[in-house]
Amino acid sequence: MFRVLIVDDSYEDRELLKMEIERALSGCGEELRFYEAQSVSKAHELLKNRHFDLMTLDIEFDRLNEGMEALPDFFEEFPTLNIIIISGKLNKIEVTEQLFQFTKDNVLKGKRWVRHFDVLDKKDDKAEAIRTAFDFALKRREASEQLKDLFLLAESYMEKNEVDKCLDVYKQIQEITPDDADARENIQVFEGSHAAAEQARDYLRRGEKVIAALLLGHYIELRLKTFTKRLMGRSWPGLYDCLKELDHSPRFSQFKKDLFQQTLRLRNKAIHHPSTISEEDFDKVQENLRLLEAKF
Repeated sequence: MFRVLIVDDSYEDRELLKMEIERALSGCGEELRFYEAQSVSKAHELLKNRHFDLMTLDIEFDRLNEGMEALPDFFEEFPTLNIIIISGKLNKIEVTEQLFQFTKDNVLKGKRWVRHFDVLDKKDDKAEAIRTAFDFALKRREASEQLKDLFLLAESYMEKNEVDKCLDVYKQIQEITPDDADARENIQVFEGSHAAAEQARDYLRRGEKVIAALLLGHYIELRLKTFTKRLMGRSWPGLYDCLKELDHSPRFSQFKKDLFQQTLRLRNKAIHHPSTISEEDFDKVQENLRLLEAKF
């Protein structure tokens, strides 16, 4: 059984979403059961008392943005709930940027693929997002307990900045769900590979500027920390700590110090002002890293 919670104060919109979900999942072999909430408080009550595979959430109720304001609590309390945000008044990119403050950790700590999370306009074709959420639910159902333990383990390693151990755990997770493209992407991001930067650039070109910027910022951070560790023989938790230590090294020239600082500023721009990231920033990051790491 696939349980869907539709949170919207409009009866017509709730009925339309039911039809879209039924059409998207026709032939899936699962019984669909719909639950409805006309308010955020009612949705929270239902989520506390029953497991749901998917929640669609309208962000505009009687009080504008009521749904958006409730999302941090939903993310925190229900960490594996698939969520599709529905917006009829705000631009999709604007909504995504407003959600940035509490979704960034899901990207930076490698938790983005624990759930399916999307932002859609009411006019969008929702079939692909619905089917993706359905696939996520099935995968978690098949190996829920093992995956849950691994997710918690990976997060604990990441919070302690033990990236290598975190990467090993994500590779274990990928063995359980080998066809998951986002799992492969997170591994590449944690490895700081060139492919990770190109994936971030692809997001930028598809209009997903916030996700692109977050991935770019994390990619820069890993590369700069790796550079410091290779040069100094040890690592430091923060990039400014890295820069401080490098500043005292005779092997670290003023030219490379300037490159490190420029690249660090681009990292901060990507993390704190994601909507301002451009193709030129991506090019500058790659060139700076190339020069920084050359013959060090």
